[in-house]
Amino acid sequence: MMTVALGLFLLFSAPVVDDANEMFPILDGWELKVGDQVYTADNLWDIINGAADSYLAYDFQRLYTAEYLDGQDHQIRVYIYEHSNIKNSFGIYSQERNADYEFNTIGAQGFNGTHVSYFIDGPYYVQISTHNDDMQQVLEKLAILIDQQLHQESQLPRELSLFPEKDKVPFSEKFISNNFLGYDFMHSAFVADYKTAEGSFKIFIISPGTEQENQDILKKYLDFLKFPQEKRDQDVYMIEDPYNGPVALYPAQQHIYGIMGADETTRNRYLSLIIKQME
Repeated sequence: MMTVALGLFLLFSAPVVDDANEMFPILDGWELKVGDQVYTADNLWDIINGAADSYLAYDFQRLYTAEYLDGQDHQIRVYIYEHSNIKNSFGIYSQERNADYEFNTIGAQGFNGTHVSYFIDGPYYVQISTHNDDMQQVLEKLAILIDQQLHQESQLPRELSLFPEKDKVPFSEKFISNNFLGYDFMHSAFVADYKTAEGSFKIFIISPGTEQENQDILKKYLDFLKFPQEKRDQDVYMIEDPYNGPVALYPAQQHIYGIMGADETTRNRYLSLIIKQME
C-alpha cells in the first residue's frame, strides 16, 4: 500500500511551471525568444495541425514554444508539451519513440536523433530540434538545462516496473490512452513487446486505479464475450477474443495482466512469472 500511495503522491504532487519564461533557460552565446502564445486544446491545430489529435488523446494541457538564435544562421526550436500527468506525457512520447533509437538519460527518459533531442520529465514532453548540422552537443546541453529548469522527479510511470524483465524488448513499452484492444470499456493500458526463441508476443497491464474499477472492466469484457457465468471464479482466464485472438488474463489487485500472441508453453511460463512477482 505504501508503494501505491507513493506512486500516487509522485503522480499528483510534482509541481508544474506556471510561467513560460521560467521553462526556458539561458544558453550562453544564444539569444532566447520565448513564444508569445501558449497553445491549448482549443488551438493546438494552429501549430501542429494533423498531429494535434494524437496529443489531445493524451490529455494535452498546454504547449510552450521558444527559439534560440546564435546570430550565425543557427536556430534551435523548443516545444514543451504539458500533459495532465506522467502517464500521459509518457504515452504520447511512447507513440513517437522507436526501440532502435539512441536513448539518453535526460529527464525520466529521452532519445537523440538527427537534429533532435527529445525527453519526458513529469507531465512535460520536451522536443528540441534544429535544421543545422553538427549541433547534437548543443541540443543535449540545452536539454539538460531545461530538465533542471522544470524541477521534476524524473521518474517513469510506476506501472512499467510491473512488467517481467525476462525477454522484454528494451524501450518497447507503450501507454495506450483509450479504447484498448478496440473496446471503449477497457480505457487505457500499458503494453510491452517480448521476444523469445519461440516467437514474439505482448504483455499488457490495465491499471484503472481501484479493485472495483478492475472488476468492472473484467465483467464488461467477459459479458461482451458471453463468457459462462459458472466459469467466472478463475484466477486466470483463457479468452478467445474475436478481434484479438487468444488472450490470457490474470486479474491481480488493482491491475489486470494480459498476454497476447504467445504459444501455450510461453504463455504459461510468463503467467507463472507474473503471479510469482505479485506474491
